Amino acid sequence: MHDPIFLADVFYRLHLIEAYGTGMPKIMEAYKEYGIEPHIEISDNAFKITLPNTNVTVKETKVEFTENEQGVLSVLKEGIKSRPEIQKALGLSQTTAIVNIASLIDKGLIVKVENGNKTKYKIV
Repeated sequence: MHDPIFLADVFYRLHLIEAYGTGMPKIMEAYKEYGIEPHIEISDNAFKITLPNTNVTVKETKVEFTENEQGVLSVLKEGIKSRPEIQKALGLSQTTAIVNIASLIDKGLIVKVENGNKTKYKIV
């Protein structure tokens, strides 16, 4: 396996990257004007960054929420929750909960944390 520092040096010399460690600060700075932040997940050997859709959350655009979407957001303000927890807290059917969670994900306001049986959601 190649040493990541060696590969980064090669990329730098080939002008494929402009400098070491400058990408993340640039991304975070770019999102400041939108009042939202990218979601970063770190594991032992990788990281994943989820970039919110700025086309939906632009300052000048007023994003409308349904009553159920507002409810989901309010439940998630208490912390990371699963779909059944959200559904129970709001008294929603499974289908209604899924539709509203998907809508908020599409709007870039919440993200999935884990997958499968352990799927939970949190506000970005």
